Amino acid sequence: MWLDECPSFWDEGRVRPLVTESGKVVLMCDSCSAVWPTLADFKEMEHVEPDEPDWTVAAGVHVRPGTVRWASVQDLEVAGMGGLKWRP
Repeated sequence: MWLDECPSFWDEGRVRPLVTESGKVVLMCDSCSAVWPTLADFKEMEHVEPDEPDWTVAAGVHVRPGTVRWASVQDLEVAGMGGLKWRP
């Protein structure tokens, strides 16, 4: 599922919810890999670009390959994002 098209003018990816190893749900572009740690960050267009070796998004939150997964509907509900207009 996805929320919106990537707001970056150089990309046409989709912004999808991702569950990190710490259990936090973040939003990530499936093309350019920009990450918005919170929904408020997405609304303000304040993204981070995680990079090797630690892939840090915020304090205690990372998106290291192999440690994340796409969020489920239940994950979104727990994160307080269930009421948003998600596209299949």
